[in-house]
Amino acid sequence: MNLKPLSRAVLTAALATGLSATSAWAVTPVSAPSSTAKPAEQKPPAKEAPVKPTNPQDPQVQAQGARPEIEVAFVLDTTGSMGGLLEGAKQKIFSIASRIAKGKPTPHLKVALVAYRDQGDAYVTKRFDLSDDMDSMFAELRKLDANGGGDTPEHVGRGLGEAVSLLKWSQDREVMKVIFLVGDAPPAQREAAWDFKMWSKRAKERHIVVNTVRCGADASTEESWRYVAKLTDGTFDSIDASGGMVAVATPYDAELSRVNAELASKTLYGGRAEARAMNVARAEATKGMAAEAVADRISYMKESRGAGKSAASAGAVSSAPAAIAGGVDLLEQPAALETLKDDELPQELKGLKKEARTAKVKQLAAERKVLEEKVAKLAAERDQWLAKNAPAKEDAFDANVMKSVKKQAASFGVTY
Repeated sequence: MNLKPLSRAVLTAALATGLSATSAWAVTPVSAPSSTAKPAEQKPPAKEAPVKPTNPQDPQVQAQGARPEIEVAFVLDTTGSMGGLLEGAKQKIFSIASRIAKGKPTPHLKVALVAYRDQGDAYVTKRFDLSDDMDSMFAELRKLDANGGGDTPEHVGRGLGEAVSLLKWSQDREVMKVIFLVGDAPPAQREAAWDFKMWSKRAKERHIVVNTVRCGADASTEESWRYVAKLTDGTFDSIDASGGMVAVATPYDAELSRVNAELASKTLYGGRAEARAMNVARAEATKGMAAEAVADRISYMKESRGAGKSAASAGAVSSAPAAIAGGVDLLEQPAALETLKDDELPQELKGLKKEARTAKVKQLAAERKVLEEKVAKLAAERDQWLAKNAPAKEDAFDANVMKSVKKQAASFGVTY
């Protein structure tokens, strides 16, 4: 796509303000701790909100019944020693989502992320709330780096506490709610408001299962991880400090990356200039994804967006990033051309007559459809090749996540 008509200033401003607004990150920075330091300004709820009973006659509950709901929050230690795991998670997040989406019936998945460090680091926590927008989740995960730390205990209690109390969990008992606590250091003793054992008990009270993954071999970490896992009926696993995730090259990677980059250029977004810039940048970001992530992303989009559709309809669903911030994907919603003002049109359509605009949209939509089918075919062939030539490592982080999900999803009517 030609980005020259969008001024650099507009694009920069849109990315700086818009993406931060839609990403839902909440950051808790702190200065160096002192003996008189007060608890951080954002306090957990003083009282526990009661869990609302499920009413089977409620229309919303009935609508959810046809498609099980799974909510997963990853609470990750992002201090310096966790670099290998964090980089692996960036590669595998769409793989995990894709494998969860293959459950029968296809679940509606929401994912959250709480990154934690400790007092005196650049931040104590960063939060990305529960969302089914995996493209935004991937974008935020890519921004994280492993830094800080240096001492053994970290502020695990704060990370777990914010996940339990501040994420927007469903109140429906029929929704599967799971936290994966991942780290290599035990909880530090900090503010009483964020006591690790207290929030372990609160997780149990709120029917949130906490599965723990210890990276490395620290005995104190194992003790705490086993405590919360046992208390909440979760699982405990121990893996290599690096996470054990290995990217595998396949014969399909080069062509998959090429077709995906071409597909990402087939976009026409309408709306305010800032919204258009945000969505263009979002589409452009998918161009640089590694072939493995491209294949896993395509698989996830086909599974999740095609749920409940016929085989033909499911195969035709688009894997393009969903429009955000009030923008509209004109290739998905060509009828929106009728309501857009001239200054809300993408540059490619400005100056064209009504018939020419419609023809341009129709042409690009047809081209994108061809590329969608091609990239989906390549992704499927890549999956088949991997199944025969490179079976997944059973001791890797992503394999441990799926092992726990499969076991716990069965209680909610989802099988794998």
